[in-house]
Amino acid sequence: MGINKIILGVAVTLGTIHFSGVTHAQANFEGIWSANHPEGMGQPPLEELAFTPAGRAAFERFGADNDPSFRCIMPGVPRGLVDPYPREIIQQDHQIVMLHEYHHQVRRIYMDGREVPEYWPQSLGGYSTGSWEGETLVVHTTHLSPENLMTTTGRPFSGDENTYVIERYMRSGDVLMLTAEIHDLTYYEETYVMHGLWNFAPDGEIWEYSCDPSFGNVS
Repeated sequence: MGINKIILGVAVTLGTIHFSGVTHAQANFEGIWSANHPEGMGQPPLEELAFTPAGRAAFERFGADNDPSFRCIMPGVPRGLVDPYPREIIQQDHQIVMLHEYHHQVRRIYMDGREVPEYWPQSLGGYSTGSWEGETLVVHTTHLSPENLMTTTGRPFSGDENTYVIERYMRSGDVLMLTAEIHDLTYYEETYVMHGLWNFAPDGEIWEYSCDPSFGNVS
């Protein structure tokens, strides 16, 4: 076999090994999206929530001075899933990146079939992996911090070890739809479900976001 054929064979083999775990995109979410969430930010009515006793107690303890965003701490997941600011989605084979205007949040959703690292610490954004179910992007997020909330009104999130979030994104024309399931059995007896809507904004922009803990959030 000639040297050129050997090199070509090695290159093909290496390429196969490197890209074998990549899940190729089935839908196009690339671009800037402007929030157009339903009334109440797509949250379930308060009277329908099945709090556990611990969840009810955490909700009743909440006061506006406990809101982490007033200390310029980003909302993360789950609360930040439906913030009212625009976001930009950058779509690659191995990852999808969401750039939020609000608090300059950067989210990486890994699409290459990797496992969540055991050493990964809890954080506001957690660790997100994704896959495609036809035209639907499914995101699984774990390692979430108890510093988070569900809403600005203090619906709590425990951040216990077994909490996780499943997001499903679908595009219909120029509308991006989200259904998010929050699994937090410490604070809720049933799965907490929220919804989000965004309009495609091809001429949109992501502006500079500023936050001063002395004066609250400013944009």
